[in-house]
Amino acid sequence: MPMMAFPHPDVKILAASPTLLAHIHQIHTFNPPISMSANGNPILRFITWLAILLTFTGHKAWSQSQNLVPNPSFEDVNTCLEYDQPCSPSAWFYLSRKLTTGYFPRYPSATGSRHLQIVAASRQTVNRQYWETMLLCPLEAGQHYIVSLKVASPRNSTELNTVCPNLRDIGLWFTTRFIFVQGDSILQPRTYLSLSGATTEDLNNGWFEVKKEWVATANANILIVGNFYRLTNADIIDQRNFTGQTIDVLVDDMSIVPAKGIVCENAQKIKDSLYSITRRHSDHVPGDPTQATPTNQPTPDTQPTQTPPHTPATTAPPHTAATPTTPQPQPHPDTIILHNIQFDFDKYLVENPDTLQRYRILLTRPGIRKIQVVGFTDETGSETYNLDLSQKRALEVARLLTSNFNVPADLITVEGRGISRLYPTKELNRRVEIYVYHQ
Repeated sequence: MPMMAFPHPDVKILAASPTLLAHIHQIHTFNPPISMSANGNPILRFITWLAILLTFTGHKAWSQSQNLVPNPSFEDVNTCLEYDQPCSPSAWFYLSRKLTTGYFPRYPSATGSRHLQIVAASRQTVNRQYWETMLLCPLEAGQHYIVSLKVASPRNSTELNTVCPNLRDIGLWFTTRFIFVQGDSILQPRTYLSLSGATTEDLNNGWFEVKKEWVATANANILIVGNFYRLTNADIIDQRNFTGQTIDVLVDDMSIVPAKGIVCENAQKIKDSLYSITRRHSDHVPGDPTQATPTNQPTPDTQPTQTPPHTPATTAPPHTAATPTTPQPQPHPDTIILHNIQFDFDKYLVENPDTLQRYRILLTRPGIRKIQVVGFTDETGSETYNLDLSQKRALEVARLLTSNFNVPADLITVEGRGISRLYPTKELNRRVEIYVYHQ
């Protein structure tokens, strides 16, 4: 029998096979009893200790809850297909399809050599930075989960602060689809998991471990990490009398585990699928049938339901497939396709109006002669009802353009086109499109 070392107190026994349990039970009832003295056999001392432990726990094997976050320490590096260069952590995707930043850190990591550095607020832009991934197993509404991650913040260009970052600057948004945009953006969903009130532990190296238990409110499978706080960047910075240009939060060693220890059967398949996606900077818009599908991306017909779906991008190169009845002038207008504008089901009020902020320059630059706002719905409900709903959604977006950007109302035309079946999913068809025509 091979030598077995006595377990360290911090090491959990994962499981005991029926054969081992039977063997332990046989030894435990052996006569004469096994000596627990210092002179006893160390192997027998260990087996006796384990047998007693299992007896007190009802012979229940311990199990470790499965971490639902792929590549949780960010150590596995993805090499982008476009440039044949390392650009991001495997299984993780930067919100912007045009660039990747914050993954070549200047600071020591909590563990290993990699972590994420996220701009939570900046004086120079209204936007923020986000990373996203697909969970190895979807959250179940009503179930308890425990999130754990390590955070830090820079003191200067080479050193970390010795105080914990403000936990309002980092949060988790669990949703049902990836979100991709052309550049940096700002996301302010109606609900997200704030880490305010979480327990913290100083790791004495500039890093702090943050833990919080919560109850999932939806069956979500996409995790987005960043600052979702409702205040603007300028307000956040002003309230804290912050003298720097950006508030950065460093993130490492992320864990999300079900409190009841659920293990996902398809976890490895999902992880392998995420790791296989290496195209990160393409102009290709996932889910847009007017564009060719890259060779390393599965098509909608072959895409497994648990792998990253063909996901909406918030902007797309101009195309006319979505508006066959409207003749396009030459040159083609700038086209903004807003899949990530959030509407409540059967509602037209916009939940996240700040999403439009990243288009401010495009929507307010000189030389614009007309802005056309077109609303669409999915196919749930009648044609007549959805035609009216799509019109109301377009009107609401047009109102935001006028109130938020001072776009003259007489430059904006509004149209509701009702049900759209252009895309393979309801989320993609439930959208607003903006066409910007120039002089």
